[in-house]
Amino acid sequence: MTDEVSFREQKKAAIRDALSVTTVLLARERGLDNIRVEDIVSEVGVSRRTFGNYFSSKEDAIADRHVQRVRTAAVDLLQRPRAEPLWTAVTEALLAPYEAEETTTPSQEEQSGLLAVLSTPGMQSAVDRGARAANTVFTAAIATRSDAAPDDPVPGLVSAAALSTLLTTLEAWAARAEPQPLQPFLRDAFRLLGDGFDQLR
Repeated sequence: MTDEVSFREQKKAAIRDALSVTTVLLARERGLDNIRVEDIVSEVGVSRRTFGNYFSSKEDAIADRHVQRVRTAAVDLLQRPRAEPLWTAVTEALLAPYEAEETTTPSQEEQSGLLAVLSTPGMQSAVDRGARAANTVFTAAIATRSDAAPDDPVPGLVSAAALSTLLTTLEAWAARAEPQPLQPFLRDAFRLLGDGFDQLR
């Protein structure tokens, strides 16, 4: 029974990921306003009802990429060496999902398309909702790793700083006049902020 449950959960996660990735790719290529949910589900090979089981909108499907990456990072954070400085562990955990992807320089068209998607009011609202969900998950992971007391503000402060750095850097990267690979851009930003946090464990 456990294996069956695990398989079902893996299948659901794969469908969720496929819907989210496909929405991102189509929105970047055509513009968010120019794609329909029907276009997304047709690409993935599922029904509109299936899409609705996971997401309430195209915007939420795109924002979910951030939430799922942070969930992955939270699991990774709890598995990292306890002797590692907290900010180092946070940086490595958050950047791992991005650095696992191929390091490429996007075209100007791809960069412009992504910026256009992120700039829409509906997308901004979805990103804000996703950011709150991600912060809850990551704060809990930091608190567990640090054995923090329930009223300790440090886990929330570190999580907020890290996730704000991540989102702000992603937006700055998308707005660059000259495209460059994302991964080193992110790492530079976390390194810049890290000096003040490396004393935390």
